[in-house]
Amino acid sequence: MTTAIGAYATASALKTRIAISDTTDDTTLSNVCDQVNQYVETKTGRVLAPIASAVILLDGDGSRVLRYPRGIRAVSLLECAEYTGAAFSTVAASQYFLRPGPADLRPGWPYTRLEFTDIATGTFTSFPRGFDTVRMTATTGWTAIPDDITELALVAATRAWHAVESGQQDIVGTDDMGRPLVSRFFSARDLETLRVYGVDLPG
Repeated sequence: MTTAIGAYATASALKTRIAISDTTDDTTLSNVCDQVNQYVETKTGRVLAPIASAVILLDGDGSRVLRYPRGIRAVSLLECAEYTGAAFSTVAASQYFLRPGPADLRPGWPYTRLEFTDIATGTFTSFPRGFDTVRMTATTGWTAIPDDITELALVAATRAWHAVESGQQDIVGTDDMGRPLVSRFFSARDLETLRVYGVDLPG
């Protein structure tokens, strides 16, 4: 079972919400949370939680702006290669900025654009066109899981658990229309919240 990195709904938090103190159903409760968490990330196209520093390879397109819709919190090292397969060179931190996308101006949201300064003076003034011509070491995702995401995930998990209790064992997989079965436990308001947090590709 794939567990979402964010762990928006956890078995321990769900047990507190539904007043379960024993460990009899821990496996089922964890599976319910896994399904809900996975759906949140599938629906938004993002991990809405902190992600530790990692090296990320990206394709440049020759422009000054590199979009990373999943969100960047901080860049500790940026490198560019002149063309596909070329050696990487470090780009000085003074030559680029992290910027939000048009839809990402809310407090606590990560940046979604990496931009060269308009007065770049280094070797690179734009992101070279090619495959994997940009390499950044960065922390990505959210600084902390948003409270409304935690709440809607726990509400959906609670609904799913009550369905299991009432005899509906199958909440995994898809229905005849190809929709995830767990999606039925998200209200219209929940789905609208997930839409707001969804990847904004033009941003």
